[in-house]
Amino acid sequence: MLVHYGMVEYEYYTVLFAVSRSLGVLSSLCWDRALGMPLERPKSITTAAVKRWLNKEVENLGD
Repeated sequence: MLVHYGMVEYEYYTVLFAVSRSLGVLSSLCWDRALGMPLERPKSITTAAVKRWLNKEVENLGD
């Protein structure tokens, strides 16, 4: 589609993808701030913790 519209600089495709992703994340963060919601951050957990959660040894991931 980019070639159809004249974008033939292939090295910029990754940049365009990153910019579009960034705009989506930024809009989500703006809405979170506007609605007074807390910042959302992914949890950092180990593979062992995921296995315990899948085996129903713990109720919440990260416990």
